[in-house]
Amino acid sequence: MSPTRPLRVAFVVPDLAVGGAERHVTTLVSRLDRGMFDPSVICLGEEGGLFPALAASGVPGTALHRSKRQALQCLVELVRELRRATPDVVVLRGYNAETLGRLAAVLARVPRTVIWVHNSEGLGPRSPLRRLVDAVLDPVTDAYFGVAHAQVPYLVEDLHLPRHKVRIIHNGVEPAHPDTGALPATRTDLGLGEDDLVVGIVAALRPEKDHETFLEAAALVAAADARARFLVVGDGVRRPALEALADRLGISDRVVFTGVRDDVGSLLATVDVFVLSSSSDCFPMALLEAMASGLPSVCTAVGGVPEVLEDGVSGYLVPPRDPTTLAHRVIRLLGSEEGRRSFGAAARSRVEADFTLERSVEEAQRRLLEVASPPRAGHAAGRPLRLTLVLDEAFIGGVEMLMLDVFRAFDPRVVEPSLICLRAAGPLAADYRASGFQVDAMERSGKYDLRTLPRLVRSLRRSRADAVLVSHHHRASLALGRLAARVARVPVTLVAAHDMDLTNVGGRVLPRWAVATLREADALALLAPSQGEYLHREEGVGRRPWSRTREVVIPNGVVVGPLPDETARAAARARLSLPADAFVAGIVARLSPQKAHHVLLEAFAALRRSHSRARLVVVGGGPREQELRQLATDLGLGDSVQFTGILRDVPDVLPAFDVSCLSSVHEGVPVAVIESMAAAIPVVATDCGALRDIVVDGEHGWLVPVGDAQALADRLCRLAEDGALRQQLGAAARKRVEERYRIDQTARGYEELLVDLVGNR
Repeated sequence: MSPTRPLRVAFVVPDLAVGGAERHVTTLVSRLDRGMFDPSVICLGEEGGLFPALAASGVPGTALHRSKRQALQCLVELVRELRRATPDVVVLRGYNAETLGRLAAVLARVPRTVIWVHNSEGLGPRSPLRRLVDAVLDPVTDAYFGVAHAQVPYLVEDLHLPRHKVRIIHNGVEPAHPDTGALPATRTDLGLGEDDLVVGIVAALRPEKDHETFLEAAALVAAADARARFLVVGDGVRRPALEALADRLGISDRVVFTGVRDDVGSLLATVDVFVLSSSSDCFPMALLEAMASGLPSVCTAVGGVPEVLEDGVSGYLVPPRDPTTLAHRVIRLLGSEEGRRSFGAAARSRVEADFTLERSVEEAQRRLLEVASPPRAGHAAGRPLRLTLVLDEAFIGGVEMLMLDVFRAFDPRVVEPSLICLRAAGPLAADYRASGFQVDAMERSGKYDLRTLPRLVRSLRRSRADAVLVSHHHRASLALGRLAARVARVPVTLVAAHDMDLTNVGGRVLPRWAVATLREADALALLAPSQGEYLHREEGVGRRPWSRTREVVIPNGVVVGPLPDETARAAARARLSLPADAFVAGIVARLSPQKAHHVLLEAFAALRRSHSRARLVVVGGGPREQELRQLATDLGLGDSVQFTGILRDVPDVLPAFDVSCLSSVHEGVPVAVIESMAAAIPVVATDCGALRDIVVDGEHGWLVPVGDAQALADRLCRLAEDGALRQQLGAAARKRVEERYRIDQTARGYEELLVDLVGNR
């Protein structure tokens, strides 16, 4: 690629027949930035029903009109087309395209080759011949793009693809704005009555979509609710068999088979509950489109569906091949208009936050540019650096969740991360594994378990780790991780400090023995310059030769999604049962002494004296929960304070807040504050830790003295009375996060440090 011209990308597909994967191709290529990309499409077979849409978008396309039996002729013509187009990258989808496309790319001397995988397990094992072909062609494959994190185990463990070549790019759709004026006409055309409740499925009539389960559930729903009608959108060779099944079940007069339609958006506008009954699926576009249309869904929990649909929030997840459970969930939604409205709002909010077409295209563009650029050497041997994070246990905590996001944001060509837990794997380990990262547990039984160190040494040697990272607040890993790295001759050891101001509570960030041996570490990763100043001033870091090491500031970051709108706000408030007109303060923090929730409760009690409709949401769990609940009762706060417990999807509930609070006595760089700012929520926090580096007082919110409940209450009162000020502070907070605290910036910081350190070694 020349910097003076766009990147030429050729997509090679079997055809552009109507289907989710095919729509993904046509939508993506039409949206690529033409200043950066010059796309084209080659169909090995016929054009397909979506080909006219491709032509209308101005993307050049051609069809070779070859069948599977004409593989040799197809290969010759494909080489000719690629030589004519001279692409920088060829992207392949579908088995024939994957095989012939890679051979043609080699013969046409295309610099980079990518396979985009849209399927997951459940379609049957690959034949020995196909496995052999895949293994032979892997060296000429630069990357494998997937569409769901749930694919990673399938791609790596079942197909034996190299983990460092796998990147996940979620599908995306445009949030729908249905033409409600056309709704009566559409219903009439489909033979639906005005009072009918419509249950719809949009899927090609293929075996893995399991329409049989849908129809069997439909029969149960029909018996329970006379208003129910059923819409089957899609076509295929199985249609006669499915129509016969509907007749045998006695529901043929209540089921409409529409065939292939190009007005799916209008059809979804007639649907009350959306259903997918697949026995195997990956990341269905139809589900995204239904959610973007504000529909509640009932779907089987297969493939990447649970990554999109949150059970009990935006719909229901049910087991595959279980028509009874599927029917019960549909009946529940048909019986509650309020439930359908609440789930639908949450579904739309979820798509707008995480699965927009704009976001998907941006990520695809970034990944294509990464593939096209010369790979950054992670190691002299040409492989990525192997980084092992050593923790005591993978709790659901700020540091652990931050590192999971960092792992996901690493460039797999540069860093191949893994996790070792000295005790049990912990509740967050499943998320690490689901994202494709190796997790080992040493099963340490106690403080003096002498088996831990040799086990850790063996694990590091077995993985041939290039670097070990330990966190200051996991004390066992801080000691044993560094020692094991030295014994195993791991080239680089990093210590990450995530706290400060512990002298306020009689504690230390780094134990004295850790400071006295800091020279043995290759670098100390800090969150902010002020944290380094604190460690030097209060804990003696750098004061003596043995307490000195390289110090690098790598700020925490978050995944910055689309800006939440009123729909997201309404969905979040509905989920938390909060009044639409209430002023809502929220705190996301572990219920521990460090977070000093009692100060916030006292401030909120003062706020309530002048603002009776104020509400406080306390997100988190911990040892002080019962004490804080009792304090809320003693302060007469009653139902105005809601304790949610631990939530795994905090960004989804943040739009419910008008202000985000933090009353801590000590902090580092709290991720919850950055997530709040990313959601354009102003912050009122105590002036401790590195919060001064994040929040500029009066610009993104306010900082108040530690322990000063009255100052905190005064700031809350001011925000409660001035909605324009809240909006102004929130917009500035969002901009600050976009500029300084993105998770990809955090990952790049670690990558650059690791490459530098290991390269010097």
